[in-house]
Amino acid sequence: MITYVHALEIDKDKCMGRRACLRVCPTDAIRVKDGKVSINPELCIDCGECITACPEGAIQARTDSWADTEKFKFKVAIVTPTLFGQFPMSITPIDIINGMHAIGFDAVYDLSIESEIYFRALQDYLREYKGPLPLISSMCPTVVRLIQVAYPNMVGQVTPLQPPREIAGREVKKYYSKKHGIDENEIGAIYITPCPAKMVSIRQPAEGTSSNLDLALGMRDIYNPLLAAITKHKKEHGDTAEILPDDRLNTSLYLSLAITGGLSRALRQKRYITVAQLPHIVQVIEDLEMGKIRNIDFLECFSCTGGCIGGALNVDNRFVVRAKLQKLVEVIDREERSVEDIVDERYEKGSYYLHQPLKPRKISTGTGSIIEQIERVKNREKFIKNLPGIDCGLCGAPSCAVFADDVAQRKSEPEECVLISPEKLKKLRDFYNILDNPDSD
Repeated sequence: MITYVHALEIDKDKCMGRRACLRVCPTDAIRVKDGKVSINPELCIDCGECITACPEGAIQARTDSWADTEKFKFKVAIVTPTLFGQFPMSITPIDIINGMHAIGFDAVYDLSIESEIYFRALQDYLREYKGPLPLISSMCPTVVRLIQVAYPNMVGQVTPLQPPREIAGREVKKYYSKKHGIDENEIGAIYITPCPAKMVSIRQPAEGTSSNLDLALGMRDIYNPLLAAITKHKKEHGDTAEILPDDRLNTSLYLSLAITGGLSRALRQKRYITVAQLPHIVQVIEDLEMGKIRNIDFLECFSCTGGCIGGALNVDNRFVVRAKLQKLVEVIDREERSVEDIVDERYEKGSYYLHQPLKPRKISTGTGSIIEQIERVKNREKFIKNLPGIDCGLCGAPSCAVFADDVAQRKSEPEECVLISPEKLKKLRDFYNILDNPDSD
């Protein structure tokens, strides 16, 4: 049996069972029992929706810490493009990169070249692909896991390409090992992540292999020390500080990938749809399955609002971040830094595929003999007729249909529905009255 790695932690002391997380989970992974939240590891896709929804902050993202980086002799920060939009406009990319060096990174590596390589590999794949359409972008690990869990028949339509961050993880070890004469195992490829899902994609890639990256640090975790380092550096050096050639931003595509539609717009000639937020993604996929949407070649999906700029580990407002990144894109375009020669030199057609094909996630709810599975379906259909169908969530499941599944699998009792059991309703009323009125008898 596979043990799934996740980036979410629940603080039971903070959890008050208010069910906000229950209602936003796209895969029905959350239950509330005895006033406390639990998450089904088989169904959780680490989207971070529950983190944002929880009013008590009881659900937090678990990322790696700076102490984890100390095991590496040479530390390379592989930075998400959203990092460059988190600071005031007076702080330039050069300031941010200098600040990253100041807090302890030996090198800072953006994904400019790797973004162009990924784009070229995607174009090659789209030209040669002969299977069912649309193809679905593999950039967002949450979307990949959503397909694996909720739409297993569409797994083959996810583009089987390593995202730019994974390509960079492989390249930085080779590059800095050759440049400094350091063993590749002593070089840490550390991704600065805007969301918990990318941390999970490093610890346990969706295809079941190992990642080219070593660690993931949350943007929120490094923001304050980074801002302090930037402020200090600017005070000491002003705006005259130089930047190393290896650390310079080279292409606007890299920054565009953090915003919805950046990749699709670059494809140009393809018929595409860009969609963000999981409820909208679910709706589009279901419309595709029913044939309501047709003649689409490519589907670019981001689980977060606005793209990676809306990640749960970002600091600044996503609308402000988008405006900053768009301005930076304009600056880079005006400077006309061509990377075609570098990409031509490094690009190796066919070498950017996933090491293993994606497969649907195995869910234990489908286990048992055919007779047992049929019996569960019968029990579910029989029980659901007795439920009110109002999806109130007071049973601890997100909907009556999901609660019926839980009962059929013997994970819940019928009496947990408040309209079936008055005692359950009284218990809930007493529980929440105590929470709301701690001084009452």
